[in-house]
Amino acid sequence: MATKKKKTFKISLIVEAFQNLEKSYVDLKKHVSLPEEEFVNNKLVLDKVRIDFNLAFESCMRVCRHMSSVLGLKTSSKDCLVKLAQHIGMKEVEKLQRFTEFYFKYRDLKEAVSPKELYRFLKENLVMFKEFARAVVEFVKETTGNYLLIDFDLLNEKSKFIKDSVKKVDFVLRQGLEEFKSKPMYYDRVKYFYQVAYDSLFDICKHLAPKFGIKKFGDDCLSKMVEAGIIPQEYYMDVFKLTNLKNKLISTWEVPPEELYESLKELNPKFEAIVKEISKSLKKLLEERSVKR
Repeated sequence: MATKKKKTFKISLIVEAFQNLEKSYVDLKKHVSLPEEEFVNNKLVLDKVRIDFNLAFESCMRVCRHMSSVLGLKTSSKDCLVKLAQHIGMKEVEKLQRFTEFYFKYRDLKEAVSPKELYRFLKENLVMFKEFARAVVEFVKETTGNYLLIDFDLLNEKSKFIKDSVKKVDFVLRQGLEEFKSKPMYYDRVKYFYQVAYDSLFDICKHLAPKFGIKKFGDDCLSKMVEAGIIPQEYYMDVFKLTNLKNKLISTWEVPPEELYESLKELNPKFEAIVKEISKSLKKLLEERSVKR
């Protein structure tokens, strides 16, 4: 009889939720930094605060629902944060309880919360979002030993997507250029799987870049990894060409079959090679962190 797979924390879910929390928190902090009179009398600000307060609370709830399921805690919307906080040993649970009660009072339009009351409450208690997130992150790090919050399930999944996509593109390329040109379905097939491979590699980059200390990046994530030495410098042009081809394929411009075929012959092997280099750098990073601890 097969054993039931043990539930584990989904690191990406927790990280993504708290990133969303951070965005809402920053906006809320900016709003409550206004003079009270300006806050109270500015309808636009009050509308934005309502949206950000809801988004911030829901970000915490998303984490709470997930962790409660993993930990076997029976919770409801109104007590989830408090029960989880108690379980993980968070300080100021009573303050979090009052914070939660205020939120539901504020959310329930039947119970009016004046702008002045809202302003003063957030001014004093907004930090509870930060405290909750900090306590959760520390608990997850300590209980899993995953101090960098690396989602290995995500990395393995994306690596598999890359490997499978590279194989499918290779199959088409082995048919030869003339066969490739004569069958439009081959063009569509390699175009699709190339994009799957690239997007998967980019997802790996997005997840790991902050772990390596790369704080600011966008579409240039892979290039930033080359600059930081995570991907060796010798891959600089490969990364440039991979990105350039991806941009061509998603644009309205049609890449000629001959050009696409030759580009893929050159670039398709680079995906797994780059993944291996990132893996080496990650292993080194984890070893360094292990020694420091």
